[in-house]
Amino acid sequence: MVYCGKISKACLQCRRRKLRCDLKRESCGQCTRANLPCTGYRGTDQLRIRDESQATRQRALLRTVPRSITVTIDERARNAFFTYYVLGFAKTYDVLDMLYSRSSLDKHLKASVDAASLAFFSSQFHCLEAANMGWNRYLSALPLLNQALGSTETAKSDSTLLSTLLLDLFEKTTSTAPRSIESWMGHVNGALALVKMRDADQLLTHVGLRLAVRLCTNLLISCVIADEPVPPAWNDLRCAIDPLFNHDPKWNISALVVKFLGVRKTFKDGVMPPMEVVSLAAHLDNEFQVLAWKMPPKWRSEVIHLENPADDCLDCHFDRYLDRFITQTWNVLRIMRILLNDMIVNLSLKAAGEDSFYTIVSDNAAQQMDNLAREICASAPQYLTRTDYPTLASKDPAAERMQCYTLIFPLYTAGRYSRQCEVKPWIVGRLAHLSDVTGIKKASAVSEFLQREERTSPWVVYTILGSYAFAA
Repeated sequence: MVYCGKISKACLQCRRRKLRCDLKRESCGQCTRANLPCTGYRGTDQLRIRDESQATRQRALLRTVPRSITVTIDERARNAFFTYYVLGFAKTYDVLDMLYSRSSLDKHLKASVDAASLAFFSSQFHCLEAANMGWNRYLSALPLLNQALGSTETAKSDSTLLSTLLLDLFEKTTSTAPRSIESWMGHVNGALALVKMRDADQLLTHVGLRLAVRLCTNLLISCVIADEPVPPAWNDLRCAIDPLFNHDPKWNISALVVKFLGVRKTFKDGVMPPMEVVSLAAHLDNEFQVLAWKMPPKWRSEVIHLENPADDCLDCHFDRYLDRFITQTWNVLRIMRILLNDMIVNLSLKAAGEDSFYTIVSDNAAQQMDNLAREICASAPQYLTRTDYPTLASKDPAAERMQCYTLIFPLYTAGRYSRQCEVKPWIVGRLAHLSDVTGIKKASAVSEFLQREERTSPWVVYTILGSYAFAA
């Protein structure tokens, strides 16, 4: 039924003849002049309603209704990148959401976002088409970024610094093997040069501070992988923002990682007697241990004891942390300590023939490595779905996959350096389980690395996993 407005008061003859009725009391003027009987006038307290049901039905049948809505791979990749990575996984990139929503989005930032989004989508959802498109977007973004660098004002902008970090993220996400130092560190060194150009007050803004923290983390890890010392400009940047973060456990760990770089370089260069290097490594390991003791209460784990043995637990217990970020920070600390104690073992064994004291030092360091490896193993079951205890396992498969991804390198490190015979087989099984259940193909590849017992640098595996794109 269709409402057609109020009815006309005109008489029937005027309505039929489509004339204006003057509504005179006795008879309307039009009927009088035409010698027609005037039928009188209608009341206006009714509504004009017309049945249009059939006509409406016919019009609806004639319309073409699309069977589905087409969403491009670009859109799917961008939505996944913002949902799972920018706003869900890598919190220091959260400023991207604010910058990207601006109406006047810079072309080089948009191109960098598209490249990073497609790389992320390809890695997490195994989409070959997205991988090919991502490289095309990356190659398109490079000249746009170079064009932006041609202007001092644009070069100093937040969007240019963020674009550089995103292109670095693209390279780390798509990495399948180690590259030259120049190639590996090209974008982060470029980002550091941009920071030196920027005004001092830009560092104090919310966006500037977040980007500075991200750059500090990326550059430090790049130096660890490339076996390079941190550049002086990095130290300057860190000192500028250190007062704002010196109570953050992860930030304090990064300061000790810089010291680790120094000890490792001394060890490799052979410029100091081995036992002096052992002393340096032991002292730094003690600093890591003190930092662990000073962790805030909320950063400590709750030990969950099981009544019966379970395949997803190495021992009859596992550690449950407040969130993924805290778990990851603890495992970074454990990895650094394992690598330090491995250095102590290797140097002490060389001197053990001359002095039995160094045999004791070596055995103690090896025991530390075993304990730390089991702690890493105890952090894994919380990400696996259990019915008997609440865990951190996500109900969203994509989010679960990213959480579990952060376990792969710590588990690899534990399996490689532990001397206890039951640890490596358990880790190989867990990695295979991650591959089968979550679809993380690289978990299976790392499992094969462990089984082959290849003595390559652990940072090669870290590079294959995407470096700090997923495990910073």
